[in-house]
Amino acid sequence: MGSGGKSRKKFNAPPARVAEEKRTGDPGAMLPSSSSSTDRVCWRFTHLDREGPWGLAGLDHEAILTLLGEMVKFESQTINELFHRGEWPGKCHDVPALPNREALARLEAMGLPDMTKIWKLRIGGPGRLWGFLVGNVFHVIWWDPQHQVWPSKKG
Repeated sequence: MGSGGKSRKKFNAPPARVAEEKRTGDPGAMLPSSSSSTDRVCWRFTHLDREGPWGLAGLDHEAILTLLGEMVKFESQTINELFHRGEWPGKCHDVPALPNREALARLEAMGLPDMTKIWKLRIGGPGRLWGFLVGNVFHVIWWDPQHQVWPSKKG
């Protein structure tokens, strides 16, 4: 008898059947290139700025697909290949040195004012994907298609 005076029957579901041709097991062993995932860049969007001028909300379908396609290309590279070869495709900046005060204000508004380094990946000509790098995980903050977060000094 249960605590309410009623007896409870335990429901035993039948075991799920797995199609004979379907493989099951370790996804790391089944997904191509997954064995080196800890070395290559991976993406997180938890901290994406959804309210500022460099979010994804204003992008049309085609622009989003193009951006994602470029990000997929980066996934074949290690963090060292992306960020430690010098200038491109990736570069790191000190957050307090950001010349665009609106970008600094956005970090404050997003609750990220204490970050010391911010990273960018060049995509196309002026486009920059901005975020924070933790290990091999790039936490996307902004998509800056017009190079406004850190404008070029070239005139």
